[in-house]
Amino acid sequence: MTDQARKLLEELMAPYEGKKKDFRDKDVCKDYLVGFCPNLQFTNTKAGLGACDLVHDDSLKRDYEQYRDKDSLSYERDFYRRLHVLLTDLDRKIRQAFNRINSEADEKLLNPDKEEWIEKSIMIEEKIKQLLEQAEKYGEEGKVNEAKAISSQIEGLQSELSGVKEKIKAVNPMFKNEKKLEVCDVCGALLVPDEDTKRLDAHIEGKQHQGYMKIREALAEYNKAAMVIGDLRTGTGMTIDIGAEDTTMRTGDRITGTMIDIAIDLVDLQSKYGI
Repeated sequence: MTDQARKLLEELMAPYEGKKKDFRDKDVCKDYLVGFCPNLQFTNTKAGLGACDLVHDDSLKRDYEQYRDKDSLSYERDFYRRLHVLLTDLDRKIRQAFNRINSEADEKLLNPDKEEWIEKSIMIEEKIKQLLEQAEKYGEEGKVNEAKAISSQIEGLQSELSGVKEKIKAVNPMFKNEKKLEVCDVCGALLVPDEDTKRLDAHIEGKQHQGYMKIREALAEYNKAAMVIGDLRTGTGMTIDIGAEDTTMRTGDRITGTMIDIAIDLVDLQSKYGI
């Protein structure tokens, strides 16, 4: 690169070099600034919300936390409103699943043999899918013999799959050890009662369960703060003790302190949650 070209490039890049990212930029994830990005909680799960292509940066989060005029941005309100919508939709699905399981009890009784056949059918279907993709690839490459060989494998698997499905239909759901599915009231996953500890622990520690637990805890904290702020604003459920040295205000067991402390707490809560 010539000196002249290098100088021109430096001049073009100058406005961008050293430019600090601002948390208010459009490409910054505002949910992440406030608490966490819901999309990141459910990647590679059945509850996936899709990818979030915005910036998730802890230094920008710290900048936002130190920003005094959060109310003017409404990030908190938008964040908790989104969490509320997600939970409302999930709880609706949980109710529907619960009603479906209880109204169609006979169809939801599981038998160990039937469960085993179902798992086998899923494995065969997945294998068939993989072979079809491979056969298609061979066809595109003109490898006729290889494609024919795979087609024979597919035919054999399809025949096996038909037999497995017949066995699933033939299983008596009332035979033995019948167990009705249950719905996890945190994440909506379907569970088999009395599962072994390892499987239950794996569910609880799983990404989907942990993600919805995080959302529920965040909303519970927000709602508690909203209740406290409501009490402080209206005086509902408050007592004021006037003594020789101090005036103290209490709202149940949630906030206790001097009038000045209460005012500071109110401002802090409003600033934190955008209420």
